[in-house]
Amino acid sequence: MRVQQLLEQASQLPSIPKLIQELLQSFDDPNVDAGTIASKLQLDQAMTAKVLRLANSSFYGGTRKVSSVNDAVVLLGMDALRTMVYACGVTSAFKAPEGFDLNAFWRRSFMIAGLCRWLVRRGKLRSLNAETAFTAGLMHDVGNLLMHTLDGERMREVDAAVAAGAPRGDTEQMILGYTSVEIGGALASHWHFPDVLCEAVVNQVAPMAAKVPNEYAGVVHIARIMHLLVMGKQPIDRLFDSAASPVASWLELDQDTLSEHWAEASELGRDMDALLA
Repeated sequence: MRVQQLLEQASQLPSIPKLIQELLQSFDDPNVDAGTIASKLQLDQAMTAKVLRLANSSFYGGTRKVSSVNDAVVLLGMDALRTMVYACGVTSAFKAPEGFDLNAFWRRSFMIAGLCRWLVRRGKLRSLNAETAFTAGLMHDVGNLLMHTLDGERMREVDAAVAAGAPRGDTEQMILGYTSVEIGGALASHWHFPDVLCEAVVNQVAPMAAKVPNEYAGVVHIARIMHLLVMGKQPIDRLFDSAASPVASWLELDQDTLSEHWAEASELGRDMDALLA
């Protein structure tokens, strides 16, 4: 079955809440102001609480307490707010599938998203938007979650094979007939996310082999490996000795620069509870 057919036939396809869809449309308006965004955010108590928690988190390093949504919007800025809205929309769209650790899934996704943002800011990728990179990282494995939601039995078969050492992509293709990155990209498209994000999800496994190489896909590819290094407390130098080295070269990542700031990487997920709560 083709991926698009699967989405069309799914009876319980996750959906983005209407308010979040309206907010994302507002961000696309070049004339939108902070007051308009704040007024929309205040229509949802959960969103309001997340914005205030994020504005008061150590990541933004404020010395004064932010108590109003308007002040939080000004402090965070439109790019960070857009990222937060994407994150809220994606995480709220899913309920935990049977036997699936949803919190652990999102913590890993947020960590990889943070590494994507860090790479753009620390590398020579100034043409890329750090918040778009964050969202690409957050979305990178959403196809895996979707398939656990729609077809848990076959996905448990995939997981068992992968745990035994089989490559995930080949195993998914054999058991499902498509890969989780394909279904993730199709879901992002179904949600009307920007093409650059859909392509980043689909092409993350082999970013340089895409018909039109997508640097965001390359950033996600590298961030996934960096996550393994962080969790294993390994130096970033290992990245440049791995199979990902050609992608690192393509993205013009500088080994010395990344090594100098590598200690920051383990701290990147420290404030993500503000979005998961």
